[in-house]
Amino acid sequence: MKVVLDTWADSIGHCPERVRMYYNLLRVKADDKAYVTHTSDSLILSIVRYYREQRDKTHLPEALYYAGRTYSDLKDAPRALEYYQRAIDVMEREELTDYNLLSRIYSQMGTLFFYQELYDELPGVLRKAYQCDLILKDSANLVFDLRDIGRSFAVRERQDSADWYYRRAIAMAQQIKNDVLRNMLYREFAGFCIKLGKYAEAYEMLQIGRTTIDSLGLPPFYANMARYYYCTNRLDSAAYYYEKELASNSLLHKAGAYESLANIAHRQGNDAKAWALFQQHVLYKDSLQNIIRTETMNKIDALYNYKKYEQENKELKSKELQRKFLLFLSLSLTLIVLLLGGVLWQKYKRKEQTMLLQQEKLKRQQEKLKQYSQEQIEENKKKIEELSWQLENAVKDKDLLHRNLLQVQKEQIEKDNRRIEEMQEMQRKVEAGLYMTNIYNKFQTVANSKEKSQLLKIEDWQELQEQVDEAYGGFTTRLKELYPQISEKELHICLLIKIGVTPTQMATIMISSKQDISSVRSRLYTKLSGTKGSSKQCDQLVQSL
Repeated sequence: MKVVLDTWADSIGHCPERVRMYYNLLRVKADDKAYVTHTSDSLILSIVRYYREQRDKTHLPEALYYAGRTYSDLKDAPRALEYYQRAIDVMEREELTDYNLLSRIYSQMGTLFFYQELYDELPGVLRKAYQCDLILKDSANLVFDLRDIGRSFAVRERQDSADWYYRRAIAMAQQIKNDVLRNMLYREFAGFCIKLGKYAEAYEMLQIGRTTIDSLGLPPFYANMARYYYCTNRLDSAAYYYEKELASNSLLHKAGAYESLANIAHRQGNDAKAWALFQQHVLYKDSLQNIIRTETMNKIDALYNYKKYEQENKELKSKELQRKFLLFLSLSLTLIVLLLGGVLWQKYKRKEQTMLLQQEKLKRQQEKLKQYSQEQIEENKKKIEELSWQLENAVKDKDLLHRNLLQVQKEQIEKDNRRIEEMQEMQRKVEAGLYMTNIYNKFQTVANSKEKSQLLKIEDWQELQEQVDEAYGGFTTRLKELYPQISEKELHICLLIKIGVTPTQMATIMISSKQDISSVRSRLYTKLSGTKGSSKQCDQLVQSL
C-alpha cells in the first residue's frame, strides 16, 4: 500500500482537498502498519481538524485513532488516551459499529494503561477489546486479549485470576494450531509459574516454548531458565543461563544477571568473584535507576494529566446531560427535584475530587522540597547510625561482601547530607541578600509607616516578586502550579508572608482591615492545600514553599 501511495505523491497536490486529506490519512495509516515511528503531530492534527469541520463521521473516528497512535509514538500518553477516548465518543454519539477499529482502540488504551501503571483501568478496556474480537471472530487477537487480561491480574497480585486467563489463552492458541503464539505464551506463563513455586510445570513449558523463539524472546527465556535453576538449587546451570542473559542489550537484564551471578558466587564461597560481579551490577543498576527515575516522574505526570482529562471529560458529559434535562424541566415538578438533586450531588463530587487532587499536588511539591530539608538530613543520620551498627557486626562476622555493600550505602547517604547542607547554606546566603535589597527595605518602610497615603506601584510588586523568586528558586511558579487561578491580591499576600511581614503590617500595605487579610489567608490555605485551615496555617504553608 505504501508503494502505491508513493506513486501518487507528485500529483496529489492538484487534487481537491477531500482527496488530499483522504490520501494523507492513508499515508499515516500505511506508515503505522509498516511500524514507521510517528515523529510529528502536525499532519494528523490537520486531518482530524478537516474531518471534524466536515462532520465526517465515517473518517473522523479513524483519524482520531491515528492521532492517538501518533501521540503514543511521541511518548505523550495522556494525549494519546485523550484521542482514543474522543474516537470512542464519536462512535457512540453517531452509533457506529466498527468493531475492528474499537478493538484496536481498546487494545492500545490497555497497552498505555499498563505501561503507565494505571492498573485499575486495565481490566475494563481489555474486556471491551475481547468482546469486539469475539464479534469479529478474530482468534489470534482473542489470544492476545486473554493474555493481556491475565497480565492485568498478575500485576495486581490476583494470582488465581491471572492463572485462569493465561491458561485460556494457551488453550485457544492450541485450538487454532498456532505454535508460535502458543510457545510465546508458554515462555511468559513459565515465569509466572516460577514466582508461584510451580517449578516442574514451568520447566516443561520452557522446554516446549524454546522450540520457536526469536532474538527478542531470548533474554526473558534465559532469565526464566536461570531463575528456575536458581530456585531449584542447581547453581551451575543457573549461572550458565545468567551468563547468556548478559548478551542482552537490556540494562534491566544485565543488572539482574550480574546481581544473581554475584549471589551464586557468594553462595559458592568465592567472595572475590562475587564482589567483582556485584560491582558490575551496581554500575548497570545506577544507569537503570536514572532511567527508572525519569520514567517514574513521567508516569506520575501522565497519571495526573490523565486523571485530570478524565475528570474534565466526565464534567463535559455531565453538563451535556444537564442541558438535556433542562429541556424537560417544564414537564413536571418531579423532574425538577431529580435534576436539582443530581446537580447538587455532582457539584459535591466535583468539589471533593478537586480537593483530593489539590492535596495530591501539594504532597508532590512537599516531597520534592523534603529532599533538601533538615528533616531529610535527620532521617539520613538515623540511616547512617543503623548502617554503622551493621558495619560493626559485618566486621565481627568477617563478611567482606556485606561490609563493602554497607560501606558504599553509608558513604552515599553521607554524600547526600553534605549536598543538602551545602544547598541550605547557599539558600541562607540568598535569603540574606534579599533582606539587603532596596525593594525589601521599601516594603518594610511602608509597613511600619503610620501614614495611609503611601501607595505602592505595580512596578514595586513586580520587583518584589522577581527578588522573592530569585531568593527562593521560582517561588511564584510553585505557587501557581498549586493554584493556577490565584488572584493578584492573594499573590501579593503570599509575597508579603514570604518576606516576614505581619498581618497588621499587611493591612497597612494593602490598605485593608486586619480581619479581611485574615479571611483571605484562611481561604487561600484551603485553595492551596485542599483542606480547611487557619490563617496561621496558610503562613506556615507559604513559608514552606
